[in-house]
Amino acid sequence: MPQPVIFGDPSSIFVRGILIVLMEKGIPYRLAEESEQPGGDLGEQLPGETVIEHSGLLVRGAESILRYVDEALPGARLQPEAPRQRARMNRALEIFFREAVPVLGGEILRRNLASAFTDEWISPDLPESVARLARRAVGRLSEVLDGGPFFAGDMFTLADAAVAPLFAYLMPLPEGEALIARASPLRSWWGCMLERDSLQRTQPENGVFAMLLPGA
Repeated sequence: MPQPVIFGDPSSIFVRGILIVLMEKGIPYRLAEESEQPGGDLGEQLPGETVIEHSGLLVRGAESILRYVDEALPGARLQPEAPRQRARMNRALEIFFREAVPVLGGEILRRNLASAFTDEWISPDLPESVARLARRAVGRLSEVLDGGPFFAGDMFTLADAAVAPLFAYLMPLPEGEALIARASPLRSWWGCMLERDSLQRTQPENGVFAMLLPGA
């Protein structure tokens, strides 16, 4: 079987989520070189766009790729068959892409990257408008998680793979400590994620966002 080729920054939360899924399924893959562009008829890769090439097929967009990898490639299934479990997974993915990524990634991680790359002073206190949206996203993910241990219940799914890379950056930051209460089920969930081989083996060594990782 041809190895899938992933185009994108390996430190991106989207790319790492896809790598976690491939790792969980035991699928060998190749990360494209920076100078490489995906083939096919869809044109040049857009800045920041995640693309996977597999057997001549190009799939674009992180959520589409997650589902394609699980459905088209062999290995453990990462989408539940039971409707209730599948609904929980889908809801977690919806919250992740629509709410968590824009505020926890787009706002909070961007602020920390700006602090790392520039001499500009960044206030340690989040603007209230950002903090409110961040608390809401965290609260909604907590509600889906419920008793866990995973977002769909007892089964590790695409939702866990997608959300984990964002939390890998968020949890070591002061904002993560402030947003995720000690009693939050997300704390227990994150502890489970830290023990998974797929998360450990996909930790990026370089890339823009890798600067936010502990020890980077």
